Amino acid sequence: MDSRSWAQDVLRCRLCETPAPPMYCDLCHIHLCKGCVGEHLSDQTLQHKVVRFNDYLTSKRGSTIICPKHSPKLCELYCEQCDNPICVMCASSEEHQCHKFVDLTNALEIQKRNLQTDLHELENVLYPKYQETASSFPIKRADFNDNSKKLTEAFDKHGNKLHMEIDTIIKNLKSDLKEMNLEYNTVLNKQEDEITRKVSEITQTIADLKKLLNTNDFRQVSAYKSMNAEFRKLPPQTSVSLPSFTPQTINREQIHQQFGFMSELVIKTEEPERLLINEPKVISVIETEFGESKKLHSVACLSQEEVWACGQDNMIRLYNLKGELVKAIHTKSGNNPENITVTRNGDLLYTDVDKRTVNIVKNSHIQKLLRLRGWRPFGVTSTSSGDLLVAMDTDDYKHSRIVRYSGSLLLNCIEVDEHGQPLFSPGRYIRYISENKNHDICVSDWYAGAVVVVNQAGKHRFTYTGPPTKTKGSLYPYGITTDSQSRILIADDKNNCIHIIGQDGKFLRFIDNCDLHSPWGLCVDTNDNLFVAEKEGQIKKIQYYM
Repeated sequence: MDSRSWAQDVLRCRLCETPAPPMYCDLCHIHLCKGCVGEHLSDQTLQHKVVRFNDYLTSKRGSTIICPKHSPKLCELYCEQCDNPICVMCASSEEHQCHKFVDLTNALEIQKRNLQTDLHELENVLYPKYQETASSFPIKRADFNDNSKKLTEAFDKHGNKLHMEIDTIIKNLKSDLKEMNLEYNTVLNKQEDEITRKVSEITQTIADLKKLLNTNDFRQVSAYKSMNAEFRKLPPQTSVSLPSFTPQTINREQIHQQFGFMSELVIKTEEPERLLINEPKVISVIETEFGESKKLHSVACLSQEEVWACGQDNMIRLYNLKGELVKAIHTKSGNNPENITVTRNGDLLYTDVDKRTVNIVKNSHIQKLLRLRGWRPFGVTSTSSGDLLVAMDTDDYKHSRIVRYSGSLLLNCIEVDEHGQPLFSPGRYIRYISENKNHDICVSDWYAGAVVVVNQAGKHRFTYTGPPTKTKGSLYPYGITTDSQSRILIADDKNNCIHIIGQDGKFLRFIDNCDLHSPWGLCVDTNDNLFVAEKEGQIKKIQYYM
């Protein structure tokens, strides 16, 4: 057959060259017309699998694999341990003993789903993130160039001012020198006039004396009066110290200090925004002594491996990830602790509502940090600056506020908004509190079914009452915490889930796939793993970032 004709019409039956053959042997990789299928299958020296070519192009392409160890056997299974397709004989061999097998078609479908997941993430999450980052470079360059232009103009302007000061100094020196010159010349001119007059008088006297010496006229000679006594009184001589210029050594460092300084270029490599995983997963479950009779309601991370917990008894317990009790602290008063937190130094804090105290535990010794009068402390958190934020109610539970303390010194009270309206609902229930990385103060207000967020100064920023769609029903917020990305995590007791929102209040997602039951307390460790205290006693460590 002419090669040019074959090139123009590639799809032909390999046996009879009929155009557009509808069948295809997936093992021999040849095209066949229907009439030649039987002849092809009659060759029993090889394994064959004939399929419709359209099916091959869609879902069947490459799905038939000959076992490399037991040819011509076909691979129909997939070994999960070896990550390879195998035939039935391979599956019964000693090499694959105790291995787990799945149908090859099922394995292919699972892998395709994984590929689809990767594709979706690449197209809808990662690629847009990279595009966003790439688009920021021209803006950053433009910002830097604009800043450089402003700085250059500032250098020139300040330099001109310095030049003007130097020019003024030189001008003043020249002016002073001119005045000195005028003063000196005035003195010299006066002395010169006096000397000139004396010289003239002496010259005249000399001439007169010479005439008298040449005459014998007694009357003229006797009339002479000597002026020498007066002439002997020489006029005073002017002594002058001529002005001089003593230039100071030019001190470049001093000039530089006087001129001003430019701050250094600081280039920080910031950690990229962490991405939430599609399916958060429980990575540890801690069984505690809490349960039906004594509810668990607060947790505070000491480290990635240990977490404090408290609830409806007078003990605060430290657990490791194996569920082992590492330490137990009895409250000083014997009352139940209302809320706990860990300071940046690793010390434990807890509130005692009935004693109206906030207490600190140092080396297993309990010290009273605050004693309130007329107010009862509920939620407490330690800030990045080392201050304390305490959520408290009046003794009659009619007023609620957040107070910032530095040690025992009251710094700020947050109680009403800019219109004088209460920010928080009063009542005998715990209000959890957390400081965000941007220094916002986040408060869970269970009675209002909301999370209230104010800035560091106490100005109201936003109130979150749940996602716009309300797919879970009303929000019942208990525990609250924030992570390294300034995201806010809220325990929703009635809906058995965690809400994740951005620092500006935008709903991001739920964590509702981890079999949560009445989540109350929340905290995150330094790696942004979430610890969830369930009312019935379990603590679950959940990974929700990639």
